[in-house]
Amino acid sequence: MLWNQNIDPTKDLSQKPFILWRPFVAAWEWLFPPTVAHRDRQSSLSRWVAGFVMASICATLLILGITYARPLKNSYKNMRAESMVKEARRMAENGQIVNAVIKAQEAVQKAPESIDAIRLNFEYFTLMKRDTALYFYDRLKQKEALTSTDEQLHVRCLLNLGRPKEASNALEKLMQVEQPSEALMRLAEEVWGKRDQNKPLLYILRNYSKAHPEDKESLLRLAKVQLDSGNPLEIGEGMEKLWSLAAQDDALGLQTLEYLTSLPSLTPADTRRLVQRLKTHPRADDTHYVTALKREVEASPEHKKEIVMEAVAKYRDKKRDDLSPFIRWLVEEGEFAQVLALVPEEDAKAHPGILVNYLNALSMLRRFDDVERIVNDSKVAGILDPATLAMYRAHLAFVLKKPAQELRSKLITAKDAAELNGRYPALMQIARYAEERGHFDIAEEAYRLTIKAARRASASPQIEREAFTGLINACEANHNTESLLQATTEAVQRWPDDNAFIERNLYVSLLAGKNIELALRNAQKLLGLQPKDNLRKLTVAMAYWRLQDIQQAVSFLQYMDLNALSEGQRAVFAAIAHKGGFASEALGVVKAIDPRSGMLPEERRCYQISLR
Repeated sequence: MLWNQNIDPTKDLSQKPFILWRPFVAAWEWLFPPTVAHRDRQSSLSRWVAGFVMASICATLLILGITYARPLKNSYKNMRAESMVKEARRMAENGQIVNAVIKAQEAVQKAPESIDAIRLNFEYFTLMKRDTALYFYDRLKQKEALTSTDEQLHVRCLLNLGRPKEASNALEKLMQVEQPSEALMRLAEEVWGKRDQNKPLLYILRNYSKAHPEDKESLLRLAKVQLDSGNPLEIGEGMEKLWSLAAQDDALGLQTLEYLTSLPSLTPADTRRLVQRLKTHPRADDTHYVTALKREVEASPEHKKEIVMEAVAKYRDKKRDDLSPFIRWLVEEGEFAQVLALVPEEDAKAHPGILVNYLNALSMLRRFDDVERIVNDSKVAGILDPATLAMYRAHLAFVLKKPAQELRSKLITAKDAAELNGRYPALMQIARYAEERGHFDIAEEAYRLTIKAARRASASPQIEREAFTGLINACEANHNTESLLQATTEAVQRWPDDNAFIERNLYVSLLAGKNIELALRNAQKLLGLQPKDNLRKLTVAMAYWRLQDIQQAVSFLQYMDLNALSEGQRAVFAAIAHKGGFASEALGVVKAIDPRSGMLPEERRCYQISLR
């Protein structure tokens, strides 16, 4: 009777669980009694079974926690990284490039093993032309996560870093395993298209064009490579393809005409054909018409006056917005009076593109009072950007022979304005202008700013190269060895295969007495390539001189043409000869050097040593 009575007065016996749940509820209450009365009635067996079940559950949870804690944590991190990657891509699409790069780096820091985060950083650092991209490429390779797109991006990365040989080898391996595609063909054209030996590319492009006759862009690429091959037969076939494409009235036809325009030389018949087609193509604009005029004048300079007058008559009734390319061409051709006759001053002030050339025409006609009046006009200040205005004011200070300090001040103002806008063409112009006028310190800083701005804008590597060349020349003219060494070192890091930069860096390093042993090995390698090069022989001699091996140093001075060396380098030659016991010969070399000539401080000391 005791076993049948209700021992839990709070329980309503009429409210029973669902019939299918009753066995489970009964088993649960048998193992884990709901009340003290139930627990008193619990058997020893059920207590042991309940304890075993609890221990098993705890042990299982502990094992699962140990086994899956790290994967779960990594999974969470990867989810967060994927979210950040998507956000970074959205930022890039909206033009927030800097923020996108920062977000991509945050993603890879959050989840170092995330494939998406690694790949995104690889893409961004490749676009920024940074060697850090190779680190992320290696990470993808270690994880065996490389795709065809990644491999193509790797080739482009090597190109951006100035490693054409490695890029060529990487592309050749990729071509062996990948099917030809439009993107791959375009990349192959970039890597091999300008090389003397472009037979692999010709073979691939020809086969691809045969398999895809509807792909006219591939046909254009094939024609370009044929023209670069140097083979007369290939060049002839390439020209036939180009003219067949140029005959079309679509965008590709116009693109083909633009390529034909870029060719350095055409036959007279092809030039006439090109001029006529540029003027009549239905998609051509005023820029193409002006290009036709350029080629026409180049082909028939004796008819320049008639060509100019005919074009002026055509543009007399044109809208001012369409005049800019034509006005620029008139300035380039030296037709300054025609510019002033065609465009009233008030119209010029209303159009920035025309105004710049209008001011240039006035400057060439030496109407500097008019230039100054227009530049100081408040209306013009709202049209031209501050850097351009400041540059005109600096030029006025120069041509009007203002004090040198005023010119310096205006050049610095122009440089600061161009830096603020991040405009590398303006910075390059200011750097060259300052260098030509002898303000080398301003030029040096402007060239450095040009390099930074060009990198931020992902500009053509040629812009960077020109800026580095200008920077090196400015540092040398500024007699600043430390800055020159820094500039040449950065140039070599950017273009490790450029012997001109390497040669200059080795000379300056040895001049400053730094990295002598390494410089000697590299200088000997360069000399081995061109054993008769005078500067390379002097560089090896200077390395031995720095190492106190005078006998070896002097041996490299023999049969050297001093006329091929600068005056500072001749001073170094004389110092080594003087140290080697050839004092009279060294004195003869030094006496031929103008003591007022510009030299680096170390070269100047060599000059003074040789006079003793």
